[in-house]
This record gives sequence, C-alpha cells and structure tokens, in this order.
Amino acid sequence: MTKLIPITYHSKKYQPFIKSTISEVAGHIDKNLISVSGEYSLHTEYSFMRRKFDSPLIADLSYIRDGQLYGIPQLWKNDNWAKEFATFIIRLVGDNQLPTIIEIHPPFKDYCPSVDSFLERYNHFEETIKVVFPDTTILLENRSGTMYRGSDFLIETGSDVIDICSKLSMTSMKLEIVLDYPQLFSAEKIKMGEITDGSLEKILHFNTMIARHRAIIGGFHLWGKRKKPTDKRPISHVGDLNSFFSGNLDHKQRFLESMCVAFADSKERFFVPEVNSCEADVHSIVEDLITTGFEIV
Repeated sequence: MTKLIPITYHSKKYQPFIKSTISEVAGHIDKNLISVSGEYSLHTEYSFMRRKFDSPLIADLSYIRDGQLYGIPQLWKNDNWAKEFATFIIRLVGDNQLPTIIEIHPPFKDYCPSVDSFLERYNHFEETIKVVFPDTTILLENRSGTMYRGSDFLIETGSDVIDICSKLSMTSMKLEIVLDYPQLFSAEKIKMGEITDGSLEKILHFNTMIARHRAIIGGFHLWGKRKKPTDKRPISHVGDLNSFFSGNLDHKQRFLESMCVAFADSKERFFVPEVNSCEADVHSIVEDLITTGFEIV
C-alpha cells in the first residue's frame, strides 16, 4: 500500500473522512513572522519572483541580503548563505511550536553547478538546524519555472532527481526529496494539451527508476492546470488531474498507477495538493489517488 499523510494547503479542506493535522505555512525571505496553531510544514523561499529583502529578520544577514539577482533570491549561494538561512528560519519560527517539516528548494546552476557543491553548502544548514529542530523532516522540492534569468535550477529534471538521490544515499544527511510531479512534467518539456504516449513514457520510466531510491522520497506535490478559452496558456495550480491531462483518462491512470507501484512500501509520505482553485479540485485529486490504491493515513 502506498501511504500518504495529507497536508492542508491554503486552508482548503479535504473530504470529511480525511483528517489533516498539518498545514502548510509560507516562510519566504520577506516574511518577518508566522503565527501558527498545530502542526505545520514551513514552505521556505522558492525563488520564483522578486523579493524586497526588507524583513527585519535578515537585516544583519548580509549573505542572504546580497544573495540575489535583480531581486530574485539566489538560494544556497555559498556556505555562509546556508548558515545564515538556518539563522533566518530559527528566527522566523520564534516562539511557535517546532515545524513538522521544513521544505527547501534548490539553487541555480550559474553559481552552484553541481549536486556535490549544493550538498556541501546544505550540510552547514543541516548541522545548525538539526540542533534546534532535531525531529523536523527537511524536504527538498524539485523546481521548474522562475523569473530568474541567470540559469536553470540545479534540480529540475528526472535525471537531476535521480542524481541527488544517489548522492544522498551515500551520505549521513537527513535530507529527503519531495517530488512535485507537475513541475517534473514541465522540466521534461511535456506540455499540458500535448501529452502523448511517448512523452508520458518519460515520467513512467522515471517512476521505475526512482523506485530504487524511494527511501529518499519523503513526499509529493500534485496539482492541476486549466485553460479557459480566453487564456493564452494553462494556469498552474488551477484544476485537477483531469484538466492536467486534458481529459485523457488513460494517461492519467497510467501515471497514477506507475506512481503507486513505485512507492508501494511501508513508508508514510507527505502529500500536498497545491490547488489554488477550489476544494472540489482537491477532492477530485484525492479520489483519483484513493481509487488507484493510495491510502490517506
């Protein structure tokens, strides 16, 4: 059985028979405080857009304030950036209860060209953060899509994910990966509305390969895209898997079944339905998962 722990995203409720005790909370660079009640996943800076860098929490953190290109944060710029990032997160959590999860995001290739370089920098972060939050799970999300013009993200494609999983398996680091599947489709140049049997095979093959490293996978993001007649392009985080696969139920089912088989072990993984549209779309995605064989725990 493939088991998922549900996380509440943007206060959207699951079906009544599903109990979610963890909520996602924004923790980007411009935040100066959070106020939470109950368990939470702290979703840190993801470097899509420009930030103001005006939070008092980073006023004395020069490496974070200087680590930017035209206002877009350059994550994991160097060792000192990683140390300061840990300081920022500790300050942001403040007197709140400790986070269940801290979700982080990869650097850009123009200043961090290899997985080894990133892990060396990340290790400084983990060494600090685990002293304060010893039981917190740290998840790295694959990323695709940004206003940054210096380069692509270091962890975008399926091969990037396999690479870092292989490297992590040879270390004592506690870092795990949260797979954002829609971003993986984008990184593999698979466009909504143009998914073919051949292009879908890239993701099915990835699921076969990642099964060898599933111990490193700590969770998943799923969300839809939807395109209205007046839209030039599909809108991300709007819709369900039916709209994401343009109504091709065969493609949707083959994807879900390959995902279910790849992670059919005893490990419970976190699940975030990153849907900005409506609760009906969240419910649709959850029903697809349950029907395929996933267990929401």
